[in-house]
Parts: sequence; C-alpha cells; structure tokens
Amino acid sequence: MLVGQIMSTQIVTISPEKGVGQALKLMQKHQIRHLPVLDRDHMVGWITSRDLREVLLASMLEDIKVKDVMVQAPLTVSPDTEVEEAARLIHEHKIGGMPVVEGDKLAGVITMQDLVSAFITMLGLLKSSSRLDLLLENGPEALDAASQVIKEAGGKIINVALGPAQGGQRPYYFRLEKVSLEPIVDTLKQQGYTVLDTIA
Repeated sequence: MLVGQIMSTQIVTISPEKGVGQALKLMQKHQIRHLPVLDRDHMVGWITSRDLREVLLASMLEDIKVKDVMVQAPLTVSPDTEVEEAARLIHEHKIGGMPVVEGDKLAGVITMQDLVSAFITMLGLLKSSSRLDLLLENGPEALDAASQVIKEAGGKIINVALGPAQGGQRPYYFRLEKVSLEPIVDTLKQQGYTVLDTIA
C-alpha cells in the first residue's frame, strides 16, 4: 500500500505571513494538529500544534508570524512511498504527521490517524487473503504478464503494491483472495518468474 492511497487530499494550509493566532484558530476549527505553509502554491514550511504551544505564552503573540516558528525543511514523503516506510519515519522521529510532496508541490498530508486506519484495513485483508511477492522487470508490461499468469493459475488479484526499483527490477506484492498458492507458485516458477515470498 502506498502513501498516495491513504493520504488526506482535503488540505487546510496557511501563508507564512499569517499570525500564529490565525494558525491556532484554523487548527481548532478543523480539529487538526498540522498545517502545511504555502507561498504561491509552493510548500515552504510545516507548523504543528506543538510549535504553537511553545509561543502561546509570548506577550506579543499577535506579532509572531507563522514563518517565525514553522519548520522550514520538514520531513516529507511522496505519494509513491510505501505506507510502512511512512510509519517508520513517523515513529522514529516522534511526529504526528508529514506533508506529502511531489517536487515542491504539496500533494497531501499523512497523519498517524491515516496510518492506523490503513493498518487496520491491511490486517483485515491479511485474515481473508493470500500474498505473493514477485521480482519483476520494472514496467507495466511485466506486471500485466505476471498478472495474467496468476489469473490463469486460479488467483484472483485484490491489489498490487510496488517496492523500490533496483537495477531495472522491483518487487511486486500481489494481494489475492484466499487461495492455495502452491499451484500458482509452481506455474510462475515454471515460466521463469522469481518468487520472493508467499503468505498463504
């Protein structure tokens, strides 16, 4: 599963020139704890409720701008990042969420809540499905060909996730309706496919 499949795309943003009081009101209104900071549609920072708490006692609160307290180079992921990798980053850096970017353009936001929902969904799938991991050439033709072999061998594909590409190849994780994988694996191996792992 990829970040782009679970990220929030209805994003509340703020300008770096706005006051932190306005940022706080936006967070309270939308019941969120993070705000991407955009300047002319380009992401320039990230501000969290934790950042705001650190300045709440300042005597000149109305004079403090978002740009004064925002994180200017926040940790980010892309829509193609694996959900597991996003979860690892959030856990290791002890943060509640991250912006999802393509270049310097904001594509979405992923939060701990999004990840928990995704893992609950994935756990549900694990109980009623099988998984087959293949190493394929990187490209739609190889994916289409392998998918056809799996279908002809009796597998019904629920979804496919992609791993990182290396040397023109990449792992593909096929989630199938619960099935005996042995005949599918035998067929794939007979046709020269590299089977990385299976979960029956």
